[in-house]
Amino acid sequence: MATLPPTVRPIKLEVIPTRITESRKGSYLLRVVDYSSLKGIGVSNYIRSDIFSIGGYNWKAEYYPDGYEIDDEDGNDVVFVIRLVSDVKGLSFKINFTVLARDGKTSSNFEFPTRIENGHSQRWHWRYYVTREKLEEPTFLDGDSFTVRCTIEVSNDELKIHSFEVPPSNLSLQLTSLLETEEGADVSFKVGVDTFHAHKFILAASSPVFKAQLFAPVKGMKNKTIKVKDIEASTFKAMLHFIYSDSLPEFDEVKGNREASIALAQHLLVAANRYGLERLKQACEVELYKFLNEDNLGTTLAFAEDHNCSFLEVTCKRYLTRQAEWRARAFTYNEKDWCL
Repeated sequence: MATLPPTVRPIKLEVIPTRITESRKGSYLLRVVDYSSLKGIGVSNYIRSDIFSIGGYNWKAEYYPDGYEIDDEDGNDVVFVIRLVSDVKGLSFKINFTVLARDGKTSSNFEFPTRIENGHSQRWHWRYYVTREKLEEPTFLDGDSFTVRCTIEVSNDELKIHSFEVPPSNLSLQLTSLLETEEGADVSFKVGVDTFHAHKFILAASSPVFKAQLFAPVKGMKNKTIKVKDIEASTFKAMLHFIYSDSLPEFDEVKGNREASIALAQHLLVAANRYGLERLKQACEVELYKFLNEDNLGTTLAFAEDHNCSFLEVTCKRYLTRQAEWRARAFTYNEKDWCL
């Protein structure tokens, strides 16, 4: 069906809010005055209302006295159009038109249930046709005016994700609890006089050495207790703590012994090399860097070179270079002072 270019008449369609039963539903009265004088303005010409809001979306109403399209030229129907002027997505609408009798009672009505997957302004509209014969009955025409009630109900079908903060992961706490309680432990390590109980799959997931040791088909390896040599019990315990918790023990001189903290970091780094724990190794390098000073610079550099600690080695060498520069400047200043 063809549509003529619409023309807006200067007269406004009166829109009267009647009730808002909830935030998603509202009713408005569309009151047409001077009904007789509007007849004959031509097909596709209309008067419109101001924009009104229902359910958080904007709407406007249009009244076509002589029909909406060329096919309406017989003049038998007047047409009401409710037009959605907001951009929407994933919404369902239920729109109900009712012609009101003079005494305010409802009469003829028509309902449009509609779902919109995607939409944009001006695209979505609903038409309500009323025959002139019906309107011009004394029941509806009040003087030269009549009223249509439009009720719109909005239902948002989109999944609404409310803003909230996801709590931080506590997986490390859960794994640490397994280590401390020894629940489900299936392998033991004898380190000196101490015995540590652990879980094969957790160790194997963290260390390729443990994986080969615990799951490789080795003849005669039926004993669940593995003896570990050349490592201190405190170091092995700290290494297990890191594997389960992904965090280092407190190095910052918790026992008031700086040298003991440095020694633990060094021993733990050696253990990390032994078991292929690269992240633990890097963490130990950072800790040793924190303890770096003029007194231990030489020994720390030697340790870094012996154990292939690239970060720590580069840091120590930069420290040495800076020290040499400072000493050169100090010597220059002293020489100038002496010359004076």
